[in-house]
Amino acid sequence: MQFEKITDEILTIEGSIHYVRFIDENGKLIYDKVKKGKTLLQDQKDLGEFSSELHIMRQMQQLFDESLGIARFMHVIRDNVHQFVYYVDSMIIYVTCERNTDPYNIMEIVNKISSILNNLS
Repeated sequence: MQFEKITDEILTIEGSIHYVRFIDENGKLIYDKVKKGKTLLQDQKDLGEFSSELHIMRQMQQLFDESLGIARFMHVIRDNVHQFVYYVDSMIIYVTCERNTDPYNIMEIVNKISSILNNLS
């Protein structure tokens, strides 16, 4: 899979997108990239732990797949950042965006990322 190409495509959707990370079915880093000129809010150690937590969160959500259907996307709004989590096949794709991004723009960003990732499955 062309992770760098996909990541670059996501990072160019909108100036407020900071970071993209691909995580495997075991919660381990496959590929990640910070947009040039942006800084991470988490250090690499925290991101490693966070990847494992995203994997656990996905497993918890899978408990309800039969009754609610498969989870495909999650959006978390924090004081300092928007976090987008996409589930594509066995991968987790984590994207961050500046917190002050216009809410209407958020929906456009989410839809564009979804469109890019739909081509993966």
